[in-house]
Amino acid sequence: MNIILLERIEKLGQIGDLVTVKSGYARNFLLPQGKAVFASKENIKIFEDKKVQLEGENIQRKKEAQSLAKNINFKEIIVIRAASESGQLYGSVSAKDIAQEVTNLGLSINKSHIVLNKTLKTLSFEDVLIKLHPEVNVKLKLNIARSFEEAKEQSKSGKAIITTEITGGDIRSERAQKDAKRFVKKISDKKTEKIPEVLRTVNTDNSINLDKEELDKNKIKKEALQE
Repeated sequence: MNIILLERIEKLGQIGDLVTVKSGYARNFLLPQGKAVFASKENIKIFEDKKVQLEGENIQRKKEAQSLAKNINFKEIIVIRAASESGQLYGSVSAKDIAQEVTNLGLSINKSHIVLNKTLKTLSFEDVLIKLHPEVNVKLKLNIARSFEEAKEQSKSGKAIITTEITGGDIRSERAQKDAKRFVKKISDKKTEKIPEVLRTVNTDNSINLDKEELDKNKIKKEALQE
């Protein structure tokens, strides 16, 4: 589909460029967001007539975004969520959630300003990009923690707090390791229950002798079955 860009689109073109894109990309994103229009003869003529005006408006928006970015008085976005010891969230954090927290800090934006190509499902301390203008980005730290106290610790350490225990190369949460040990013990106990009692005595000299009384009993049973 042929369209005219009304703003700069990364890896696609500059304002006023006539480009060809997939129909779905145009109909589901570029056109509804007002980033482009169909490249019809009528729209091409309208754009040519308003090109200078549109370019001037874009320059003004860019300056405003640059000024806004320069005056942001926070560098970190804290999102509090419940999570397990292994760091798995009981839910997730989306672009909408991040945009809401940024708005609460005084910078009014919506989810389309957040550059996030994934859904966050674990505790995290990482960079997140906010696009204030097609040519103006701001990089902030996203701090997803279980509490504000943990958020402070993550900010100091520069990484998410996940309770793990490292033993013999086994890197799992402490709770997970305890559950695994209980499971192994349970299986072991069941196997022990199924093993018939073989009465053996260990002498002080470490030699192993079968209990004579048990041998006699087994011999009598065997002879009776043969008869």
